[in-house]
Amino acid sequence: MATIAPRTFAFCHTFGLTVWISIVESSGWTLILPGVLLLLWPGVAYALAASAQNSKRAEFRNLLFDSLLFGFWCSVLDFYLLATITIGLACLMNNLVVGGVRKMIVSAALFAVAAMVGSTLTGFTFRPYVSNNLDIYQWAGAVVYFLTIGRVTYSQNRQIGRSIGEIKFQNRVFQALLDLGAVANRAINIHSLLDDSLNHLHSHFPDYGFAVFLQERQRSEVTRYAAIAGLSPKDEERLKRLLAGVHEQREYPIKLPPTEQDENLYITSMGVRLSLYEGWLFVKAPKRDDGLEQILSLFADQLATATENKLLHLELKKTAERDGLTGLYNRGFLESALQLSIQGKAQTPSLDFAVLMMDVDRLKEVNDQYGHVAGDQLIAGVAKYLQLHCRDSDVLARYGGDEFVILFPSADLAAAKRMASLLRENLPNQRCTIDTANGEREELALHVSLGFASSSEAPALQVFTLADERMYEDKSQRRKPKSRALDTPSSPSL
Repeated sequence: MATIAPRTFAFCHTFGLTVWISIVESSGWTLILPGVLLLLWPGVAYALAASAQNSKRAEFRNLLFDSLLFGFWCSVLDFYLLATITIGLACLMNNLVVGGVRKMIVSAALFAVAAMVGSTLTGFTFRPYVSNNLDIYQWAGAVVYFLTIGRVTYSQNRQIGRSIGEIKFQNRVFQALLDLGAVANRAINIHSLLDDSLNHLHSHFPDYGFAVFLQERQRSEVTRYAAIAGLSPKDEERLKRLLAGVHEQREYPIKLPPTEQDENLYITSMGVRLSLYEGWLFVKAPKRDDGLEQILSLFADQLATATENKLLHLELKKTAERDGLTGLYNRGFLESALQLSIQGKAQTPSLDFAVLMMDVDRLKEVNDQYGHVAGDQLIAGVAKYLQLHCRDSDVLARYGGDEFVILFPSADLAAAKRMASLLRENLPNQRCTIDTANGEREELALHVSLGFASSSEAPALQVFTLADERMYEDKSQRRKPKSRALDTPSSPSL
């Protein structure tokens, strides 16, 4: 399509030159009728290129055929000097542009061979000049042709430039999408995943702003998670106001009205890939970008998939780390945390840790008298009370059936003593309501045996063992010489 116009012009111009010479020489139709064949070639060349599997290669062949036809026709015109020079230069330039010096040499050879063949058939005659008017006609045609070729080349270069820009943009998109998975895998929670992901996208597209909002499906007015990158507080407030209206849309992405700075806002839904939340990804572009509308769904899908996978991973991790009855950390997690504290003490001797071990008194008697369901309720009651008094930095775990452990990762013996004193003073005053096997409800007082130790008083590897020994010593001291029935509020406490 790019070459059909200049080729048609060149052959029509040459046909006009043929008609002019035939009129000057009074040769009648002897030149005009064969010249009509010239007018057929542009259509044939277009059909060959359009029907070929590789139209570019077919067009390169057509340019060589141009050289053959023009070389032959210059001999027919008796090598009219100005026409031969301009037509020959046009053939050489066309092939040089598309195929380099090698193709230009081939074009020159074909032009010369066709000219010699034509001279052999029609007789060699040299016509250096016809008339001033014909020279003006030929010069005007040559100028128009070369300018047309220049315009075509300029258009092709612009198209190439746009294609290169699009390819670079697509490469940035695919690289950002490729790296997004690694960024998501490094995140420890949903907040960090969203923050890191948007900062990652913003680093690839610094002129763009990004925001994501995750809302509860049952309560769309509640935004559970949010993150922004490259947006001003004013932009963030505007997006929050727009959230109310996007739920009514049915097709995405949506292009929102431009900002005061003529910046364009786009939004697309992430909800298709999210099971628990409605998700929305906003992008602010410095100018209208139709390509961005096409790839926005890719960003949203990748981010939604990463979010859903992280939610599933965190849930599985929570299940693996938590005790099913109490929701506290389980023994495996505690042992891993304890090993980290031991390693920390080895690397930094001034960094102490402490352990407080607890054993619920007479759990077996509760199970025997009231049933195992009641025993589980007693364990859950102790766990709930312990959770209320532990700090976020403490590791509270259910170590066994009736044993609990609190690990103080960055504390000395004083922290464990304070917690033990708190439990001794307040825990007996707490009441745990249990459901007996007979369907009745009873209240039991809570008692535990305690033992604590710290790396400030014993080697790190022996802290846990020392706390365990002290807990059993405490249990032995608390036991009465005679066993008695379980105590309820109307009798001595458990």
